Amino acid sequence: MGHYDGYTIEDFEMLLKILSNIEGKFLLSSYPSEILTKYIKDKKWSSFEIKMHVAVSNNGKKKIEVLTANYPIKNYFN
Repeated sequence: MGHYDGYTIEDFEMLLKILSNIEGKFLLSSYPSEILTKYIKDKKWSSFEIKMHVAVSNNGKKKIEVLTANYPIKNYFN
């Protein structure tokens, strides 16, 4: 959400509401957030976090990406 102009927390919540009601499968790549955690718990979605070093940073900074799906997913990155 912080990387794109005009993309708000309200937009993200609208996306999660839409994903809550689709009939097909989805796989969402995003960053950790309280609202995402709430939906994961409430909807019993599968998720896992991937921690990576930021390539453009020399200070050892890491970023966390969250993969979330409405079907069972396996963490192949461990």
